[in-house]
Amino acid sequence: MKPKLFRSLEDARRALLRQVKKWATSHEKSTKENAQIVRFEAAVENAHPLEWLTLQDCSRKIFWENRSQREQFAGIGAALEVKDGRDGYEKILLTVSKLLQNSPKAVRFFGGMRFDAKAPTSPEWQDWGTAHFTLPMIELSIVDENTILACHIFTGKNFNAKLKQLQQKLESLQVEDFTIPDSPLIRLERHDLPEYHQWCRLVEQGLDGISSGKINKVVLARSAVFSLARDYDPTELLLQLRRQGPQAFHFCFQLAPHQAFLGITPELLYRRSGKKIESEAIASTRPRGQTLEEDERLASELRESKKEQREHLIVLERMERLLQQFCRKTERLSYLERLLLKHVQHLQSKVQGILLENITDSDLLPAFHPTPAVSGTPDPEARALIRKLEPFDRGWYAGPVGWISSSQAEFAVGIRSGLLCGRTLRIYTGAGIVEGSVPEEEWREIEDKLQSWQHLLGRS
Repeated sequence: MKPKLFRSLEDARRALLRQVKKWATSHEKSTKENAQIVRFEAAVENAHPLEWLTLQDCSRKIFWENRSQREQFAGIGAALEVKDGRDGYEKILLTVSKLLQNSPKAVRFFGGMRFDAKAPTSPEWQDWGTAHFTLPMIELSIVDENTILACHIFTGKNFNAKLKQLQQKLESLQVEDFTIPDSPLIRLERHDLPEYHQWCRLVEQGLDGISSGKINKVVLARSAVFSLARDYDPTELLLQLRRQGPQAFHFCFQLAPHQAFLGITPELLYRRSGKKIESEAIASTRPRGQTLEEDERLASELRESKKEQREHLIVLERMERLLQQFCRKTERLSYLERLLLKHVQHLQSKVQGILLENITDSDLLPAFHPTPAVSGTPDPEARALIRKLEPFDRGWYAGPVGWISSSQAEFAVGIRSGLLCGRTLRIYTGAGIVEGSVPEEEWREIEDKLQSWQHLLGRS
């Protein structure tokens, strides 16, 4: 049965509060013994999740929007968190799957994980852990044009305290309309890790590894570190940033005020819906042209480049091998298509399959991550070289970010992303190094990929 449709968020908020109070009265005894996730819903005629999220006075927030923009999820607070230490993230995925087994189908855990659990953790990434998944306390979502305001409670231990906190959040929820002005961030300075000359030396070292036959490809990244003039709300940044990448996944994971990992990544790791799984290869890059003629010339150059084809095929062939490992049937949906983004263009190939019985996300995610598009190949040797060469901690950059439910999952690769820590914004971007790569050209490619962020950082 569909939830009643309310005309405004305020009406939906009041309805949720009534539902929670009524349920609490009738389940007071049983909830203390049987721990489970309970979800309450109220349908709304119209709402804007990210704008709503920006309004909320809450230090813990999440936002996720898929590339089609037909699915948006905004959440505040944490009804339940699942975190893991340095012993890998397979355990956390099994824990989340177990929690979801007897939960409503609409319940989703949102989160992400480090690119490399074995790499040393720098101070700015200490609070993020190896992996971190959250069930929002209150969630505003749009799925296929259906808008739902929902809330969750995990019963069992500390039930009364959790119930009181949920009711307080519902009572203080902000529901008025809100518009963010389109004004760039005021930045004071920028420095790059590594800087230009050091970058060229690192690429040469990567090429030495390729010419020696130890690796076929390595992806090296840079961190552009910006000092900002004041504190900025992460969700306000994402509101502006998403205009630079309408064809991308938009995400924000906020752990504290002015502390968040956010980005606009074009790259799907995989999407699972029941037994169906979709994945893709996105690799090889050219900037967009200033004119239609220049744009077409750059596209032809991209498609015809042996170096770019080689970089792309390394990614595609691995994704196809993975699907064959986990699926009883696979097919290639597209090959070397042109993916047009606002500032750059890529080569894209899509694949899909039907999963074998008993394959779960705890099997898929450790196998799919990392792709050669963010690590290299062979992966162990490429990651070891990345640890040796890169002068910073990637943290969650290039790691999987997304969500899991009982019947579905969607993960993107956390590229074109940044870490906001107070008035310091670190933006991470990488380039695939293969035979034929030129250090100066790889530097320029990264500058092209930075354009979405540079638009926000327009004043110095």
